[in-house]
Parts: sequence; C-alpha cells; structure tokens
Amino acid sequence: MKKQFLAAASVLALSVAIAGSASARDGFYIGLRGGISHTNLNDVNENSTTAASADIDFDNVWMMSGAVGYRYNYFRAELEYIGREDHSEELAAGTGTKFGSQSLMLNAYIDFMPNYVISPYIMAGVGYSRLELTTTSAWGSSVRENKNEEDNLTWAIGGGITIRLNKCLNFDGGYRYIDMGDIEQANVNAHEWYFGLRYTF
Repeated sequence: MKKQFLAAASVLALSVAIAGSASARDGFYIGLRGGISHTNLNDVNENSTTAASADIDFDNVWMMSGAVGYRYNYFRAELEYIGREDHSEELAAGTGTKFGSQSLMLNAYIDFMPNYVISPYIMAGVGYSRLELTTTSAWGSSVRENKNEEDNLTWAIGGGITIRLNKCLNFDGGYRYIDMGDIEQANVNAHEWYFGLRYTF
C-alpha cells in the first residue's frame, strides 16, 4: 500500500510539473518578501573586552524586503531593499547592546526549471548595508552610551524554490547567508529565511 501511494504521488507530481511547463513570462517584475533574520556579531579582536566586540548570537527578528528586477529565461537580476527589526541583547547588569541594519542589494539568480510549476534556484548578491550599534554600560552610578554607525560592502549567497502560480505570479521561498562587514570590533553576518510573491509584467 505504501509503495502504491508513493508511486501515485510521484505520478501526480510529474503530471503537475508537465502541465505547468508552458513558458513563463519574461520581463520586468516586482517582488515583496518577508521572513526572519538571525544575526551574529562575531569578535574579530580576541584581546578586546568591550561589549561591542563580544560574540553575540541575537534572537530571530522580522525582516521585509522589496525588489524590482528583470527576468529572462533562466536568469534574473534585481535591485532589493531589505529592512530588519532592531535586535536587543542585555549582556549583564547595566550593560546591553542594540543593533539595527538595512541593506541595498544587487542580486542575480539562476532558475534551473523556469517554465515548470516548481523550480529550484540559486542566488548571489552584492551591495551595501547601513549598520547601527549602540552599547550601554554602567559607569559608577550613571549609564554610559556609545553609538556607532557604519556603511559597509555586503555580499550574500543562497538558494530556494519557486512555485509558479500562473504565467505572471510566482511564490518564492528561500535561504541566504549575508555578510555585512565589520562595526567596531565585530563582524556582522546573518542567516535569513524568507518567502514572498513576485509578479512579472
């Protein structure tokens, strides 16, 4: 029974893929995505003891992005803006870290089966990120705050799956690793999982 079920499921999946193999539309598109971002601040100076340089593994936060791009056959190129919710971490009594980031990326994609209902893809991107890091520390009976901002070169790699809903509308889901450079004594990188819709005109 189990083998029959697996065989039927395989035939159904193949039928859906073949049925959706008509050419998808090429041209300009817009995309809207949302998901979660898991950011790490990794110490790049082992001799430093400041809060800003400590290894910090932040909790997940929400991220949203919008993209404008062009699709041609197996390839896509786009300009994407990414906004992320601020991270906050209390390291010790009177000491804490708040971190925010936003990125502007130029991304390139390869769609392996662009004319099928389900198509895997890989991506790579380069751009820049605006980073804001605020640290607070107890100084006697007062609290001292240090704020730093950086604009850094940023790169990303990742991949995912596209589900074609019709000739123009696609559902994308994927993962990317993004490196946002250094701020003070810390290197900033993030693991991001996202999903969204893409419409080709």
